[in-house]
Amino acid sequence: MKAHYLMFFALLIICLSNSSSSSSEISQDANWQPKEGGELIGKRAPSLEGLKWLNTEQLQIEDLRGKVVLIRFWLVGCPFCESTAPSLVDFYNKYQDDDFIIIGIHHPKAQAAKDPDVVLKKAKAFGFEFPIAQDNDWEVINEYWTGDEKRSYTSSSFLIDKKGVIRFVHDGGEYYLSENDKDPNLAYLTIDKKIRELISE
Repeated sequence: MKAHYLMFFALLIICLSNSSSSSSEISQDANWQPKEGGELIGKRAPSLEGLKWLNTEQLQIEDLRGKVVLIRFWLVGCPFCESTAPSLVDFYNKYQDDDFIIIGIHHPKAQAAKDPDVVLKKAKAFGFEFPIAQDNDWEVINEYWTGDEKRSYTSSSFLIDKKGVIRFVHDGGEYYLSENDKDPNLAYLTIDKKIRELISE
């Protein structure tokens, strides 16, 4: 009888371990996909003309050829931007020495948020050490994202390859590592994977 119990438990452990490894394989193979903006992938990234640069000299997309660029449109007071900020810091710290750059473009929705000191204070609180620009008149975010489209979020992200072509879009909201929040976690893992792919090209 004792041998039967031992056999049962051994089989149970094997089944559980197989189930866990196959779900792990699924999560590694899965790719997060945007609900909006997929049509932008493969298009040339628009200009950054019209931005006010707050902590660096003026940058242009043409000057960044040879680098992988992650553009994040963010704003003061946005809870999604706050929860995503650590992910941007993480990506920057991991890949800044690998032909990778992040540009944080602040697009204010209130007059008070047009104050560059307010933006820089918040960027410092987030731990942003990458270039920050102010898009007061929404010129650049309209070119990249909003334009004539009705979008669910404005806090979008774009991955641009070394040739200046948009290769991935996160259509707004948040992404971060989490054991409990499936969508932000999968979005983070997909972006991280895509950054590595583009760096290796």
